[in-house]
Amino acid sequence: MSSKRVEQRRQQARQQQARLWIAGGAVVVVIALAGVWWATRGGASSGGAHISRISANDFHSLAFSPTEPDTVFFGHHGGLMVSRDGGRTWQATTLQNADAMALAVPTVDPQTIYAAGHGVLFRSRDGGVTWESLIANLPETDIHGFAADPADADVVFAHVVGSGIWGSQDGGGTWALLSSTAPPSTFNLAVGQTVQTLYATAGEGGLWRSGDGGVTWSAVAALPGDGAIAIVHEPSSQRLYATTTGGQAGLYASGDDGGTWTALGLKGTLLALAVSPLDPNHILAVDEAGRVFASRDGGLTWPAD
Repeated sequence: MSSKRVEQRRQQARQQQARLWIAGGAVVVVIALAGVWWATRGGASSGGAHISRISANDFHSLAFSPTEPDTVFFGHHGGLMVSRDGGRTWQATTLQNADAMALAVPTVDPQTIYAAGHGVLFRSRDGGVTWESLIANLPETDIHGFAADPADADVVFAHVVGSGIWGSQDGGGTWALLSSTAPPSTFNLAVGQTVQTLYATAGEGGLWRSGDGGVTWSAVAALPGDGAIAIVHEPSSQRLYATTTGGQAGLYASGDDGGTWTALGLKGTLLALAVSPLDPNHILAVDEAGRVFASRDGGLTWPAD
């Protein structure tokens, strides 16, 4: 779900508000405005209450620190933000005015952070204090999906718009084309239990899986909803988490590699998702209005604090 689509929804809502004013007068429009505000900007997603709201124009990626339980990174088109209190407050980092549409923090090397997006491919080796631009042999640098092997910080994957899935064995220094037939609208990539298993979300194109390191792909048909946005694999429990769109939009979990799915306690359009490598029950999600939701019980409840 892009920020452009969110803005289109808000414009449609404002047009509807204007028609209600003309038809029903001041009392009706006050009620209508309150209802539209609740649906598009305020309130809680069904099943949960938000702990904070991020001030940004778009909402794309989340990544927990592998060593600090309450440190989490948030990426958007304007750069990278960080929270040191589990998502309640957020501050800007040194990476600004750069698209951090996709983030990866390999568990094996917590000081390494990758940020990728429109015309962006950056790497930090000191936990996000300083950044280097990776000069690589990619045909383009419009990257919509990025993932790193949790067990090897130098093994990374990228979905390059208009080209396909690429892989690197040296931390993004050199790249090889893995697949030109992967879903063209890939939003997110995730590494599974081994580096041979990859997952890709493709918006309305749904959820896809590769069992050979990104060379061939097949659709995961069982996922509820009309499409897939965010995807996370949690290695200790081997659970797969995905967020969906449409009438069944929300957060779902699978314990059998996508064969069956269970709806968790949070519904709505969730654009970014992360599970802590230190606590598999600690989940963060961000919806299309920038509201941050937190669960400490594997997604069953989403309290305000």
